[in-house]
Amino acid sequence: MNKKTQLNIQGMSCASCVAHIEGDLNKKDGIQSARVNFATEQCQIEYDESKISQKEILQTIKKAGYTAIAQDDIDDNTESSHQDINNSNIDRDEVGGHDHSAHVAAESEKHIKQRLQRLVLAAILSVIILFLTFVVDIKSGSFIMMLLSIGVLYAGREFFQVGFPSLFRGRPDMNTLVALGTSAAFFYSAYNTLFVPDGVEYFMDVGIIITFILLGRYLEAQAKGKASEAIKKLLQLSAKVAHRVVSDDKVEDVPVDKLQKGDLLLVKPGEKIPVDGKIIKGSATVDESMVTGESIPVDKKTNDLVIGATINGNQTFTMEATKVGSETVLAHIVKMVQEAQMSRAPIQKLVDQVSKYFTWTVIVIAILTFAGWISMSVGFATALIYTVAVLIIACPCALGLATPISIVVGTGRGAGMGILIKNAESLEKMHKITAIAFDKTGTITKGHPEVQEWVASSKSAERDLAFAYVLESQSEHPLARSIVNWFQEVSTDSTAETLDDIEAVTGRGIQGKKDKVIYRVGSITFLRDSSVVLNENVLNKVEEYAHRGHTIIGFAKDSEFMGFFAVQDGIKESSVEAIKSLQNRGIRTIMLTGDNQSVAEEIGRQVGIDEVRAEVMPEDKVGVIKNLQDKGDFVAMVGDGINDSPALAQANVGISMGTGTDVAVESSDVVLVKGDLMKAVEAINLSEATLKNIKQNLFWAFIYNTVGIPVAALGFLNPAFSALAMAFSSVSVVLNALRLRRANIK
Repeated sequence: MNKKTQLNIQGMSCASCVAHIEGDLNKKDGIQSARVNFATEQCQIEYDESKISQKEILQTIKKAGYTAIAQDDIDDNTESSHQDINNSNIDRDEVGGHDHSAHVAAESEKHIKQRLQRLVLAAILSVIILFLTFVVDIKSGSFIMMLLSIGVLYAGREFFQVGFPSLFRGRPDMNTLVALGTSAAFFYSAYNTLFVPDGVEYFMDVGIIITFILLGRYLEAQAKGKASEAIKKLLQLSAKVAHRVVSDDKVEDVPVDKLQKGDLLLVKPGEKIPVDGKIIKGSATVDESMVTGESIPVDKKTNDLVIGATINGNQTFTMEATKVGSETVLAHIVKMVQEAQMSRAPIQKLVDQVSKYFTWTVIVIAILTFAGWISMSVGFATALIYTVAVLIIACPCALGLATPISIVVGTGRGAGMGILIKNAESLEKMHKITAIAFDKTGTITKGHPEVQEWVASSKSAERDLAFAYVLESQSEHPLARSIVNWFQEVSTDSTAETLDDIEAVTGRGIQGKKDKVIYRVGSITFLRDSSVVLNENVLNKVEEYAHRGHTIIGFAKDSEFMGFFAVQDGIKESSVEAIKSLQNRGIRTIMLTGDNQSVAEEIGRQVGIDEVRAEVMPEDKVGVIKNLQDKGDFVAMVGDGINDSPALAQANVGISMGTGTDVAVESSDVVLVKGDLMKAVEAINLSEATLKNIKQNLFWAFIYNTVGIPVAALGFLNPAFSALAMAFSSVSVVLNALRLRRANIK
């Protein structure tokens, strides 16, 4: 039976560490896949537990020279193949249930604190060594400096504990380079102190090198912590306690992880909504920005759905819990962000190839540097110090961090904006989109009918319009509901009238009496068959609206036709702006819908889309996508229904609405939580910004090593300066990636 486990890895220092761990794990029988992320210091492993145990996996990582701590286990066989934004299967140990976030945060803080303690120890000892070097007579101070240097080496013991074993295993890494350089300088200096009275000593260099590298690692750990704040913030969003309604006059406070579906919960003003559910009593204005990225609060009324972790406004309401624990929107968001941050962008392949040979190449260059300077008769001490400079400046940390740290920050930024990116590949390639196809219903439109216009036939019709509301309020038909909603928006007198003998005529309409006067609401055919007079002018207007894709609902008083409601699936407020923004980027826009041609063309005209293809079957949508790809287009598909899932899977990038079906979400690469099309534009902008950031990181990482190593080999760099430059190279990469948190994406 296949399982997944997520591990925290300690002791990684560069990209070659990632390659070593993945290489050892993937060789093991029973391991299907192993992915290590240097930026998040995590490893995600899928394995067959009948062939290998988690204990054996941990031992494998330990033998490679690293420490692994298990976070959680996820049984793949319990995961549904049909998940959506409102229905995900996430281990309760991750969100809800037993929350690992506090433990992980504590471990991270402990790790950073240990780094700071070692840095402070090394810095204090190095300052004393520096003082002794320039103030105290070198002969009397040499032995003291040697002892102090041993203390510095102890503070930086991690380099030796990992570096030398890695070298003996034939897998040298960044720790190996530091260990070789500082060890050579220390032992040469110690030999001269003990046996050569006038020998050259480099205790100051050893102290400064170790201190600067420890400083770099401390700053890097701090910066990487900021880069992964998105997950921490998401985990901290959920409420801890809920007010469960026990009876009409009794409410008890219970932990959120103890809630069950069907529980009635009281939510007070200003509180976080504990879990996903629907309002059964009262109303609210809810701040959903932490989930959807939208800053404007949303008004909610009875029967409306609410999302766990969002914040109630200034009204108390009662809700029914419909999704708890691993099923909530927040749980699914956390899971998707975690998986995206663990994934690897295609551009990372170059770094992976380089890292396999980088450290060995540096060691060879260091040996050649030493041999070259010795052959020039500059003396052992000079040749040694130039060799140490080469070993120290050749830091592959920046190279290893360049891609994953940008992916971590980029996906975290997306999650905060209501854009869930499932994998790094999608984040990298979205900027390439040249054509984007949209489903109509639920994507460009809202997915439910709305009254677009009320067309009255006489002034008296307005006085009797309340009877239409009374009739339609007795029906659950979506078209009737659209009229009820419209009337509630435009009128404050929705309950002033009553009717008797209300009778629904299935599929046609509804009628009722008031003082022997019969009022009817329904199709034009229903009214005509009920002897309602429809003159040519009325019929022409009806035909005009019907041709533009509206559904016509007529209203009559006895035989007098009072007017009609033009009903149509409402266009989302963001659709026009989103399509215009895409076109401004040079992206071709296409609408694919199963609706008839006239309806499709009217919607297309209203939103300004480039091309409309109507009466398209699901399999035909796939064909359209393939045809565009064959012509050289890089195609995105945006949809929300089951019928869109084949096209979402076929497209180069599938974008689904979080408000859509589970199958559509599962088939896509990107999920727009709120179903707002402008988020698709923002996702493309985020992709562009992230890739630009990655390229900047890689450029400086490659340039740094390309220039730094030859300069050090030629004797132009002091080892202490090399250490400082190496320490800040990786920190600069992380800081550059953090700029994505403030980049203008909208």
